[in-house]
Amino acid sequence: MSGLVPDNTCNICSCEFDIESEGGVQGFIGILPFSLCPMCYSGLMDMYQKLSGDLNDSEEVLDDDTPES
Repeated sequence: MSGLVPDNTCNICSCEFDIESEGGVQGFIGILPFSLCPMCYSGLMDMYQKLSGDLNDSEEVLDDDTPES
């Protein structure tokens, strides 16, 4: 990786990928270049969906305006 430009090497599994033909994600976290191959990107999205679903299922809605009996 030269300078602050995302390259075609995944930051998780270190494989090389072609974003034009395979897909994946390239961008920046702050000023740090970041690249994800299609497999790691898919895995992170699956994990996020599972965790966000678990968080939404476990939240309880409390209504502080209801009077206590």
